[in-house]
Amino acid sequence: MTAVHHGVYLFRHVQTNQVLVSLKQNMKNKTLNQLGTIHRPIRLRKDLWRPLVALTGFDTPQSAQALSDALLERSQTCQKELEVSADHRARPRRLRAVDEMNMVESSVLSLRDALESVGAKRQQGKLLALWEQPQWMELKGEKEWPSFLEHGQLELRNNRFVKE
Repeated sequence: MTAVHHGVYLFRHVQTNQVLVSLKQNMKNKTLNQLGTIHRPIRLRKDLWRPLVALTGFDTPQSAQALSDALLERSQTCQKELEVSADHRARPRRLRAVDEMNMVESSVLSLRDALESVGAKRQQGKLLALWEQPQWMELKGEKEWPSFLEHGQLELRNNRFVKE
């Protein structure tokens, strides 16, 4: 019997660069609740969401859930900090909306930070991060990726879903 490996998937909206976190390869409409109410699409159109990164190699569903929770918490914190910043408030509403929806860079930074905090508690073993585009991996900021993380190229099926 083969070991079941759990994963965390970050999906990127192709038009707005909004990011959603999922524990499964396929998202449901309720996943949109992560975006709040202001810029949330009415329904989930799967043709507009592409995987940004797929993290695999978690031994337990609890470790994958811990990373997902840490990512969601950091994402919400970043959004709240952006909304209350004076510079952000001074910009016209149409430009603020673009800034609020562009979550790719902050999500990659949050991913690195979450991996560092959650990774200290996890068991031994490597995690594999499969990136849609290698350029996203370079948005990590000044710090380096944790040593237990290996990077690779994401292979897509039907231009949307992660290959198994």
